[in-house]
Amino acid sequence: MTQDRAIERNSIVVDNKSYWTRGKIRLFDASQQPGKIVIGDASAADNPHASEWNIDDLRGGIGVEIADPTKDADRVWWSTAQLRYKGRIILPQLSVETSNAPTTTCATLTEFKNEMYGTFGTAVHVYNNSTDTWGSSVNTLNNTATDAKQGLVGGVETLAIATGSEVHYATNSSTWAVNTTDVKYLVFWKDLLWGIDEAGQMYYTDDLSSGWSTDARLQLPDDYVTGLVVSRRADGEEAIYAATKVGLFVHDDVNQRFLPTDLQLPFHPDAGQGVRVWRGAIYFPAGNAVYKMQAGGDTTIVVPVGPDRDHGLPSDKRGVIVNLEPTHNDLIALLDASRASGVSYVTSRASRGVGNHHGVTANSKTGYSEILGWNERGWEAKWLGHASGRAITASEVSSSYNTYRLWWAANSKVYYQGLPVDVVNPLQVTGSTYGPSATIETPWNDFNIRNQTKVALDVLVETVNPTTDETIKVEYATDYSESYTTLGTITSTGETKYRIVVGGNPVGEVFRSIKFRVTMERGATNTNTPQLIKLTLVWRSVVALLWGVAADIDVNENSPDGRNTRQQIEDLKSALASGTLIEVTYRNDNTESQNYYMDMTDLQSLEEAGGEAEVGIFRTNYVEPRQSRDR
Repeated sequence: MTQDRAIERNSIVVDNKSYWTRGKIRLFDASQQPGKIVIGDASAADNPHASEWNIDDLRGGIGVEIADPTKDADRVWWSTAQLRYKGRIILPQLSVETSNAPTTTCATLTEFKNEMYGTFGTAVHVYNNSTDTWGSSVNTLNNTATDAKQGLVGGVETLAIATGSEVHYATNSSTWAVNTTDVKYLVFWKDLLWGIDEAGQMYYTDDLSSGWSTDARLQLPDDYVTGLVVSRRADGEEAIYAATKVGLFVHDDVNQRFLPTDLQLPFHPDAGQGVRVWRGAIYFPAGNAVYKMQAGGDTTIVVPVGPDRDHGLPSDKRGVIVNLEPTHNDLIALLDASRASGVSYVTSRASRGVGNHHGVTANSKTGYSEILGWNERGWEAKWLGHASGRAITASEVSSSYNTYRLWWAANSKVYYQGLPVDVVNPLQVTGSTYGPSATIETPWNDFNIRNQTKVALDVLVETVNPTTDETIKVEYATDYSESYTTLGTITSTGETKYRIVVGGNPVGEVFRSIKFRVTMERGATNTNTPQLIKLTLVWRSVVALLWGVAADIDVNENSPDGRNTRQQIEDLKSALASGTLIEVTYRNDNTESQNYYMDMTDLQSLEEAGGEAEVGIFRTNYVEPRQSRDR
C-alpha cells in the first residue's frame, strides 16, 4: 500500500526521496495511441479515426474459429453459402430429393449406360429420370453391397457389384449373373476387372463367367483393406493402389506383390474409405482428414489437405469421410456424422499378429452429416443434413441422363445437385437454382490486440437483390459468448448502416473479440438469391490510460528531508538509472495525494539564456509503462 509521503506543499517524493519543486507539477496523458488497422479490403477504408474489418472475400473457406488477421481475412468458421466468388456470397446450389426411393439403406450409387443404379439393402434399383422415381428391383443380391463399379471387361461394358462373398454383374439392366468369389472391393484396369477380398488377396478376370486368377496378397491382418484405385506411379506408369487402415500400398503386377508407399499412417479404423484420384494426385481420407499424395520422378509428396486442418469443423458438423468424388471444380467429401470422432481402440496381438487392432468402439453421435468441396484453396459446404445423427452412405458423380450431377444417399433418401462443367459463377447462368437458406459464421476476431479493449461503432452491409422474400439477417456476438445480438434483417438493395446502440444511445459496444453471423433466405422462387457484397465493422481501440508527470526540481537548498544539493543530484541520477519502476508522490491543487509507479524518462538541468546558470534546477519527466493504480 502506498504511503502518504508528500507532506509539504510544492514538494515531490521520487523513489522514497523528497524534493522541493519549482512551479506547478504537470500531469499529462502518456498513452500510446495505436495506428489504424484494416482487415480485408483496404481500398474502402477511408476513416482516419477508426479501424475496419471488411468481409467480402471468403474464398479461403471454412475451418477457422479464431482468426489471425494477418492471414485469415478470407476465412470463416462455418458456412453453407457459396463462397467461391469475391464480392458475391450467395445461397447454396439447390439439392433435389428424388421420389419413391426404397426406405432401406442405400449402400452404393453407380452410373451405368446413362442411368443411375442404386443398391438398397439387397435390392438393385434403377432411377427413372423422366418420372423421378426409383423403379422396382432389377436384381437381388445375397448380401449388402460393399462396392459397385462399371467399366470394360474383355471389351464389354459391365456393371459389377461386390458383396464380400459374391460378385453380381450385368451388361444391361435386365440380365444379371453371379460370380461366387469372395471379393469386397473392385477396380477396372487394362480391360480386366480386379478385386480384393477381406483377407487382402487380389484377383483379376477378363471374363466373369469363367472365374478369377489369383494375384498378390497384402501382408496385413484381415479387414484392413478399404478400397482400390488406379493412379500413376512415380515412374509415370499406371498401377493399382490398395487403400488400407494403415496407409496406401502400390501393386506390382509384374512380380505380383504389394509395396508400401510414402503414405503410411498409424492404424485408423476409417482410413482409406472412398480413396480417389483427382487432378493427378491420390486423395486418401482418414476420419475427417485427407492426405494428398503426388508421385513424380524421384520424389513423392504427401501433404494434409483435409477439413481437419486449422481449427477443424464445428463439433456438430464433424464426421467420418466415407467417400470422395472428383468433379471439374471440386473434390467432394461425404462426412458421416453417425460415425463421428470419439472412437476408442483396444489392441490385441493374440490371433492375427502384431499390429492387429480389435475392440473398436464408437460413441453415439448427434451431429449433422454433410457434403464438403475442396478446390485446392479452401473447403466449402455443399449440403448439410436435415436431422442430427443420420448417416450419409453413398455417392456418385455422373453424366447420366445427359446431365452432370452429384448424387448421394442420406437418411434413406437419394438426392442430387447439378454440377457445372466449367468454372462458372452461377449468377451468370440463367436458370441457376438455389437452396432455401444459408448461414455464414465468421471467426472470432480480436485483431491481434487480445488484451486491449475495443469498441464496435458501426456495421455497414452492402447487398444486392434482397426483398421481403429474399432476406439477409445480420447478428454479432462478443467475447466468446454464443449469445447473438440482432442488428436487423435487410430487404432492399444498397448499403445498410447499423449504429451499435447501447442503452438507447449510439455509443458503441465494448468488446475484446467479436464475430458475425449472417443468415440468408429466399422465398418460393428457387432461381432467386440475395447477394451479400460486403460486411464492414467500424471499430476503434480503447487504449489503457497511462499518466505522465513533469516536475521542475529545485536542489539549491536542502531537501524537505534534509539532504544537501550534491546528495539530491546523485539521488536523481540513481532514479534515472534504475531498472525498476520508481514511486512518485505529490499533492495536487486539492491537497489530495497522487501516487504512481513510473519510469523516469528525462533529467536535464535548466539554464537561462544570456543569464547566470541555475545549476540547481532540474527538469524531470516520469511515465507509467502500465497502470499503477485503480482509476
